[in-house]
Amino acid sequence: MQEQEQDQRQAGTCLVFKVESVACALPVAAVVETMRPLPLQRMESAPPIVAGLALIRGRATPVIDTARLLGTTAATDTGRFVTVAVGDRQVALAVTSVVGLRAVAGAELRALPPLLAGAEAGAVSAIGALDHELLLLLRDVRLVPESVFAAAPAPAEAR
Repeated sequence: MQEQEQDQRQAGTCLVFKVESVACALPVAAVVETMRPLPLQRMESAPPIVAGLALIRGRATPVIDTARLLGTTAATDTGRFVTVAVGDRQVALAVTSVVGLRAVAGAELRALPPLLAGAEAGAVSAIGALDHELLLLLRDVRLVPESVFAAAPAPAEAR
């Protein structure tokens, strides 16, 4: 609970993007870059939320099907990748579109209701509204389960 309250107070400038029709946001400090989708190498041993691996700037990077992560649909209609730093690692989120940078005031966000608190790996930290649309603030630190990194090859193997 305390972690959710801290996420809400620190929302600040966020990258807003769409996953199907759902508006989502990530603190801009967690975002490395956005790009057109790249070819994927499927991984049979990966969890269902992993769409595959993409070679991003010479690095094998797990690509997360963000719609599956959020439990909204079976697969994201991918229009962009949003590359995110997760500690010393990197993942790409497959998203439908990137809306842009927006100031998201912590006061506009609310803690998740108990029924939604079980989102995959605690990926959603708060909910709110932006331009009269539902907005999900994603938690960058816990966005990706450790099992995703366990299934991905080590950096030396990716070359």
